Order: sequence, then structure tokens, then C-alpha cells
Amino acid sequence: MEDTFFILAPLEIYSQYLGFTAEEWELPIWWMIFSLLVYVVFFVALFGLAFSKRIAPSNVWRFYLPILISTDVFEFFSIIGDFNMSVLRNQIIIMIWLSVIFFTWYIVYKYQKVMRYFS
Repeated sequence: MEDTFFILAPLEIYSQYLGFTAEEWELPIWWMIFSLLVYVVFFVALFGLAFSKRIAPSNVWRFYLPILISTDVFEFFSIIGDFNMSVLRNQIIIMIWLSVIFFTWYIVYKYQKVMRYFS
């Protein structure tokens, strides 16, 4: 699981950098800051899962998961409106993005389920 942390962390840092500098998605600045905070908390959970550390009670992660899902769904539908779905490249990008999104949801779900075994 440590490998996942070291792969996803740089990708998310780069993604957040692009979100703040590219301005091609036209999301409001308050939303980008909120998204950044949501993903900082996600990486705390990923760190805890990857290195078997208990961080916050299980209830925190149970309440955080719907926030993460809502954030991802909002961003997905905000950005997908700009895509031309008849272009194969856009379809591939969306499929890759969806698989990463589902994986992040699974990580938080798994973390709140198994953290009781961590010291």
C-alpha cells in the first residue's frame, strides 16, 4: 500500500497545481480551495492506511466518505460538460478518471473498516 501512497500523492499535487494555474475548467476559487482541503484529508487517510497508522476515530472517516464522494461527483459533472464525448481521447480520459475516483473512495472505505486493527 505504500506504493499507492507514493504514486497518488505526486499525481494529486500535480492535479491541484493544474487546477489553480490552468483555469481551463473555470471552477470558482473557493471550490478549488475546498477541494484541496478535502484531498489533504484524503491523503491523511491514505497515509494511515499505507503505513498502518490510526488517525482519528472511525466515525470521522465514515462522515468524511460522503464529503469526498460529493466533491468528486460535483467536479466530475462540472468538468465533463466541456468534453466532446464523440472523441475517443475524451472517453479514455473519463474512464481513467472514474477508475481513480472509485479507487480513492475504496481507500477511505477500507481505511475506516480496518483501522481498528492498527496500533
